[in-house]
Amino acid sequence: MTVRVAVDFGTSSTCVVVSVDGREPQVVVVDGQPLMSSALYLAPDGTLFVGQEAERHAALDPSRYEPHPKRRIDDGQLLLGNSVLPVTAAIRAVIGRAVAEARRVAGGAPVDQLVVTHPADWGGVRATVLRSAASTFARSVILVPEPVAAAVFHAASFARQEQGKDTLAVIDLGGGTVDVSVVRRVPQVGQRIAPGYQVLATRGDPNFGGADIDQLIVEHIGRQVSGTDQEAWDHLVAGRDLPDRRRRRVLWQDVRNAKETLSRHTYTDIPLPSPFPDVHLTRADLENLIAKQIAGTVDLANAAIAQAGLNTAELAGIFLVGGSSRIPMVARLVHQRCHLIPTILDQPETVVARGALRATAVIDPARTGRLPAEVAEGRQDPAVSGPHPVSTPVPTGPQPIQPHPFADPAYTGLPPERPRRKRAPAVLLTGALLVIVALVITLVLVTKGGDGQASPTSTTPDPALNRREIAQYDYRFAMPPDWKQTGGDPQRREVEIQPADAVGGPDLVYVEEAVLTYDSTADRIRAVTKLRADFDAAGAKFTDFDPDAHYAGKDVVHYRQGVTTNTGAATIDWYVVFQKTVQVSIGCRRDDAGGGTPRRADAACEMVVGTLTVVG
Repeated sequence: MTVRVAVDFGTSSTCVVVSVDGREPQVVVVDGQPLMSSALYLAPDGTLFVGQEAERHAALDPSRYEPHPKRRIDDGQLLLGNSVLPVTAAIRAVIGRAVAEARRVAGGAPVDQLVVTHPADWGGVRATVLRSAASTFARSVILVPEPVAAAVFHAASFARQEQGKDTLAVIDLGGGTVDVSVVRRVPQVGQRIAPGYQVLATRGDPNFGGADIDQLIVEHIGRQVSGTDQEAWDHLVAGRDLPDRRRRRVLWQDVRNAKETLSRHTYTDIPLPSPFPDVHLTRADLENLIAKQIAGTVDLANAAIAQAGLNTAELAGIFLVGGSSRIPMVARLVHQRCHLIPTILDQPETVVARGALRATAVIDPARTGRLPAEVAEGRQDPAVSGPHPVSTPVPTGPQPIQPHPFADPAYTGLPPERPRRKRAPAVLLTGALLVIVALVITLVLVTKGGDGQASPTSTTPDPALNRREIAQYDYRFAMPPDWKQTGGDPQRREVEIQPADAVGGPDLVYVEEAVLTYDSTADRIRAVTKLRADFDAAGAKFTDFDPDAHYAGKDVVHYRQGVTTNTGAATIDWYVVFQKTVQVSIGCRRDDAGGGTPRRADAACEMVVGTLTVVG
């Protein structure tokens, strides 16, 4: 018997699919549902409960309950009650429960191949944590980008498209984040179920998902009923006593159920504890609450399509996955703004898991009863590609820290021309193979929700200083409160931020990291000389090189880059900070039509550079 299992580890829920002896993948029912809650509960005796069991135990002591462990992947450790639990152990518990349920369906047989999906823009550090958590459950572990899995599942749709259209967009609106990817079909490699796919572009919003919609509904309810007894409402949504936390847990469950009801009906009622009256909520109310965020999601889709060098007319289709994609407003706005009718299934939460097994190599049990050698050994499957290797050998023993691809001598030190970055597939593969990371995971500040739980992002609001903070890779910085992360590139260890109300506009700040092979603090002259040589070789678009600039309170190297955007000519001011073996480049893009007047990017750029801290 040959058993293959796919686990789509989600923010709020996890889907597990099993295939036995090459048969059609089957969704595994857990606790009577096609989806398993990703929540976990650490009991005082050290027992970890996962799924519905965790949610039931949460009523005993909510401080020992973590509803969204995927959000905490950057944190390193979780504090549950008075116990500290490594994040890897938390994720391992969720994946382990999913695999155990799949083995139950397969009669207890061991798992030959485990496929675990992840967001397309996850870098090497997160992939290493995920692989470590999954490595004990199967003879072979393969990581597959979520949009690739979704694209493979929808492969049959290509037959209904015009000839020559082999690219599609996948919008994944899940419990914790929005991820938009543009995926292209590549020629079939070997004997596989479906052709392979390559991720051309990806954009995301780590600040919005199903859990954030729940938060907006709770805030809406508070505005309606808190006048009845403001003190009682404050205790309900923020009280730390055990009775308050228990009532709050029930409130959030009722809100989540109401949100799901509004995907099928035009209104619903939400019961509230005494002294508050029940609340009537309509679909129109919900759409008013989330209109800005859903519009931003569609803007991200258009931005990703443009980043891939395409327009919507060149796409074979747009596919919606993730539980929150059920909200009717999502499909409506995608149709209106992208001019394509999106495809969505009755159970969009299961698409990624079902596609994941199709995206990996076929087992031929009649021939060998075993996995093909290239999969069993954990080599990269050339039919499935993303920003980093889909499959790498599971590390054993101490692993050396590998240099980031920016440390490769071929790296020029200067970014390619924006906004469309073109990289040859060979360069992508070389960079991806180099990113085998065994770095210490940096403690990331995270936004706290109403129940004291972390939000799905590495951004943290700081009301006292009127700013938000982002911690990513080996650096940390602050940005204005009305800006947000709108994209990035794991290969360049890059984060892109823009004004939240002007996504796709000219104002944009890039922050990207290069790992050096020497100490640039002790040998700054070497670092500046190398950067100057790259600058001189880059061409006329790069000007005004200043090795001794001072900006936002920091000693930096400054130069300028001329680019052309969809709104016209623009200039990127680059500020390069050297610290030990890390080089961080901050690029601040402004359109040239503004003349000498201050622009929004000016203040944001000064804040980013001034607050930049290298933490690696």
